Order: sequence, then C-alpha cells, then structure tokens
Amino acid sequence: MNNNNHFCQNCILPNGFLGIKLDQEGLCNFCTDPFYENSNWSKKNLKEEIRIKAWQNWRETIKKIKESKNNIKYDCILGYSGGKDSTALLYMLINDLKLKPLTITINNGHLTNIAKENIQKTLKSLKYSSHHIYIEEAVPTFDKLYKCIFLNHNSNEKLITGKVCDYCCDLMHSILVKEAMNKKISIIFLGYSPDQIKRYFFEIPKEDIKHKWFPDFILKQPFDDDDRNFFLNPKEMKNKKIPRILLPYHILDYDEKEIIDKVNSKNLIEKGKADPVLTNCHVGKAAIIYDFYRFGGLSYALQYAELVRQESNKEDKKLIRKKWLRLYKNVAKAIVHGTFDRKGIEDFFNQINISKNKLLENIKYQVERDPNKDLILKNINLFK
Repeated sequence: MNNNNHFCQNCILPNGFLGIKLDQEGLCNFCTDPFYENSNWSKKNLKEEIRIKAWQNWRETIKKIKESKNNIKYDCILGYSGGKDSTALLYMLINDLKLKPLTITINNGHLTNIAKENIQKTLKSLKYSSHHIYIEEAVPTFDKLYKCIFLNHNSNEKLITGKVCDYCCDLMHSILVKEAMNKKISIIFLGYSPDQIKRYFFEIPKEDIKHKWFPDFILKQPFDDDDRNFFLNPKEMKNKKIPRILLPYHILDYDEKEIIDKVNSKNLIEKGKADPVLTNCHVGKAAIIYDFYRFGGLSYALQYAELVRQESNKEDKKLIRKKWLRLYKNVAKAIVHGTFDRKGIEDFFNQINISKNKLLENIKYQVERDPNKDLILKNINLFK
C-alpha cells in the first residue's frame, strides 16, 4: 500500500480530509500554520506558564488531600474504563501517592470484552475489587442518546465521532459527579491523555459542569424523566457544591510505551490487551466507520496527529509517526474490507435498533451532495 505521499510528512493527516491540504513539502495546514483550525480540531499551543500553574495546582491538590483529616472512606474518585491510561493512573494513585480512590466504571452498554477483562484483572491484582462500583442503570439512556445522534447527524464538516464522544462523556461525567456529591468526595480524576485536550486542559471548569452538560434535545421524546435524571440539570445544580474534575496526564510526564510497559510489568493488563483499538468501546468504533465513509478519513487521526506534533525529539517523533500511520492504514483497510470490530459494531447497531445498511445508504446520499465528493471517494478508494 504505497500511498505515503498522500499523508502529511510531519504528522499523519491525509490530503483532502475535512478540507486539509498538503503543501509542496507534504505538510498539512495544522503543521504549517500555528493558528489553523477547523470545526473538529484546533491545535493547542499552551503557554509554559499555564502548564507550570497547572503543575503547581496538581501538587497543592495532592498535598491538600493527604493533609485532610476528614472521616470519609475515600479521598477521591477515579473514572475507570479498563484502558491503559486509567489503569496506570489507578496504580499511581494507590501505590505512588498513597491515596484512597473509589474506582467507578460507567457501563454504557458497549464496553469491549477486553476492557471488562482488564478491569477485573487489575482490581484483582491490586486487591482492590471491594473499592469498585460498576454502574449500568443508565444503559437505556446511553442507547437513546446514541440513536438520536446517529439518526440525526447531517453535516458537511462536523465529524460524528467528536459529537457522540462529547455527549457520551458529558453523561458519564454527570453520573460521576452525582456519585461524588452523594458520597461527599471533592475530587474526581480522569485518565485523559495529553492529546485529549480539544475541550479541556487539566481541570474541567465548574461552570461547564453546572451549565453545559444538559443538552436541549433530551427535553423531547424519546427521552423521559428517568433519562433526564442522569444528567446534571443547571436548575438543580444552582448553589450546589460540586467536585473538581482533574485530568492529571495533561501535566504529568506521559510516555505511552512506558505506560503500556508499566501496566504489563505490574501484571495489571496482559500483554497485547492495552491497545486503545481493543479497549475503546464499540460506539466510538461505529462512529469511526460512519466518519470514514462520510468524510474519507479516520476521525481519530486528528487526535493521533496531535500526539505526533507534541513530540519534540526528532528521532522519537519519526517512530511515533510511523506507529500511528501504520495504525491508520490498518484500521482503514479493515473498515473497507468489513473486518473492523465486525461483531461489536453489529451488536451496537442491533442494540440501538438501527440498520447499519440503511445508515450507510444515508451516508452515501450525503456524500453524493457534498462539494468534496471526489476527494472523499479518492481517500476511501486508497484502501480498496
């Protein structure tokens, strides 16, 4: 598959994807223009003083937790997904920082079996199973949310992956906040990696938590009061004391290889089962397929490209780029040949009662009317 010249020579973004163009040197808009952005991604150039301030905030927060002498059983909550990052973060909180986290897994109804296995193995290895809550009461609400988004998405610019992930995360985080408030726990940690900074950096603003996680469309059918109760209603949150939500990996040293080696060596996750492709839920993978056929590229390429750009060491950057470009090509080829998480995605669409074939027909209808139709089809055909 000799199509390397079709991808940015500095990151991994393909020519023509979402209006991205390569110049004569093979560099994309994001790599040549520090201010370039589109409706799906903007490059985050955080000033050093912001990072230093966040680092100081982190140290002060940990110190404050350790010095606290309240009688609460847990001093923080960790949103635990079974992926490599939240697993490594759990180990650090318990063993390095000597904290007492309550681990909470929100089941959206579409976790992969490997993610579930990782959760069980990690908790058993750390002898921490009794300090874990598995919440799955909101599965019907998640399904309504996904169905609403997949059936109503219609844009020539906006990826469905970002949209479905944002709304899903808002619901998951809302449930975590409610658990924290009920248990009087003031800190929530999430294992977001450094490239996951599209919306937030290090700490989620409390104003967003109070006012931006209750979408207007849940006021209509098919959502009912039971569904709405899982979300944070701004009217109910008024004058309420809410927990802080911190994203530690945004300021801590982060090396993906070291994290994978750590979770493997500590016998938390079996070798070969820390790959995000294996642990990311089936919803995200269904959205990736949707966006690939709708826009001619992998939605997660924007995030992976950010990881490549963030690497300052020239030789390491080459290796990271090679790794993510290989993954891009393998996933794209698997999508075209129908082997990408086939069963998981079929189960997902069956559970939310959507016909995958009809959805693909709708995508084809939109592409036919898209001004970028030729580029979209060209990028898809690269992998046939």
